[in-house]
Amino acid sequence: MKDILFIMDSLAGGGAEKALVELLKNFDYTRYRISLCILFYQGIYLSDIPANVKVIPLYIRNNSFRRKSFRYYRKYHNSWLMSFQIRRKIQQHYDTIISFMEGWPLLFHSFVINRADRNVTWVHCDLLNNPTSGCFNSLNQEKKCYESVDCITFVSNTAKENFDKLYRVDIPKECLYNVVDAKVIKEKAAKNIISRNVFTITSVGSLYKVKGYDRLLRVAKMFKNNGYSLSFQILGSGQELDNLLALRNELDLDEEVLFLGFEENPYPYLKQSDIFISTSLSEGLPYVICEAFVLGIPVVATETAGAIELLDNGKYGILTEQNELAIYEGLKRLIDNEELREEYRLKSLIRAEIFDIDETMKSVYKLI
Repeated sequence: MKDILFIMDSLAGGGAEKALVELLKNFDYTRYRISLCILFYQGIYLSDIPANVKVIPLYIRNNSFRRKSFRYYRKYHNSWLMSFQIRRKIQQHYDTIISFMEGWPLLFHSFVINRADRNVTWVHCDLLNNPTSGCFNSLNQEKKCYESVDCITFVSNTAKENFDKLYRVDIPKECLYNVVDAKVIKEKAAKNIISRNVFTITSVGSLYKVKGYDRLLRVAKMFKNNGYSLSFQILGSGQELDNLLALRNELDLDEEVLFLGFEENPYPYLKQSDIFISTSLSEGLPYVICEAFVLGIPVVATETAGAIELLDNGKYGILTEQNELAIYEGLKRLIDNEELREEYRLKSLIRAEIFDIDETMKSVYKLI
């Protein structure tokens, strides 16, 4: 039986965190003993960790000493302090250690690199267009961390190509899509019926600047000014909420734009939508687009590494340039054309067929 350790920063409500939980749910626990080191023990997905997984918390939210030591590191980049903290907790030897995300997990992984026979790291974002900030004191330090592992796994080929433009790292690289459990998504979507009486456009994701929700609000204003009666619903929580609420008020969109907060089961909302929209500035592989495919929702997305790949350059959804007018025009094409919406609804279902759990898990087992 192999001993595997995952390192993750937290289990907040992002796509990478959701992807990790889905991966852990599908492991063969007759062959693998899985441990999960959570750097900052917080997040909405903590309760979804399978019972078979041994959880190793590093920094507890309500532990003032650990919070202070982490803030000290961020200010002075005191690697010794962070190294001591994780090496004190991670003392056994593993067959494989996996840092499942760029940034903090990779940095902490570098402190225990000698605790495993094999070391693998995952990259979930487009590092060229959305660089890691605050975790490393230089690009060279980040590069050295990548050079120390045995394999780098990317969630999209485009993310891999952009990584190669940023760093010349001569170690094996793989591309592996996240686990998407279509059966569970469909079951959860059927649990509740969300009633609506207006054309509905939905977006799901953490409320961070990189998601571009301020642009979505301005696009909603353009539709309102042009006489459209639409409902834009945004599911998610995050640090930009207050700014977005203020912008909504400024644009007089209280009735048109709904902030629904984090929903443990967003699928009924997604299923009852006419269109799914992603306005992100950067994405490695947007998990929620995969979920929209499974439910047969037409997709409009800005051109990011992950969206370009998932939509196959516009074959399976509408790709727009990174500006508000382009987003408006992309949405308008679908809103005004019912036949086109049906065409992309069917294309979403076709595209969802690329997500095969068994094949994905076989690839994961080969990596570790």
